[in-house]
Amino acid sequence: MLRLNKSLIADLNPSSHISETFRSLRTYIRQLGLTGGDSGKVLLFTSAEGGEGKTTVLSNLAVSFVQDGKKVAVIDCNLRRPGLHAVFEVEGSEGLAAYLSGQEEAKDIAVYGNLANLAVVPAGKTRISPPDLLGNSKMATLLEELKNSFDLILLDTPPAVEYSDARILAPLTDGVILVARHGKTKREAVRKLKTLLEQSGSNILGIAMNQAR
Repeated sequence: MLRLNKSLIADLNPSSHISETFRSLRTYIRQLGLTGGDSGKVLLFTSAEGGEGKTTVLSNLAVSFVQDGKKVAVIDCNLRRPGLHAVFEVEGSEGLAAYLSGQEEAKDIAVYGNLANLAVVPAGKTRISPPDLLGNSKMATLLEELKNSFDLILLDTPPAVEYSDARILAPLTDGVILVARHGKTKREAVRKLKTLLEQSGSNILGIAMNQAR
């Protein structure tokens, strides 16, 4: 059963100013042409450092798109410090890692619940190096399968300056959204993040500024 916790403002208080900011981000993404077509689109969320709030931004944006009638899948690709299972309060021991290591089938790793049209793929647990797992060809296969069933697939990844995980996944996506935290993220860190992602062939869509007044 999929339950929702207090960080999902877009669901708990849809009339709030914060929820409206996620609807604005939703509109921006829609205007880029990333929510239509014959198959689903894949967006990756990352940041320069930890603690920027990308998991919260991704989760609320997912809820906002579901409220707009879209079918959404969220995948926790942060195999180092997973967080989506906690946000959506689902079992996190099995999931993406089990699929990529050949222990589970794609159809068995998504969790559905009482929020219609939203599927969660938790990270799961692994002793294999995350870059080795995420660089597996099975990752591209999974995304292609999900595109047939969902309008939007959102990937949560570790900070891209410290780890290569997001840079490995970015070429498989339709776009990358950088999350920065107002008053915390340094300009130099964002510049370095942008350079690293561009070198990996990423399509950078823009920056979502978290906790800005």
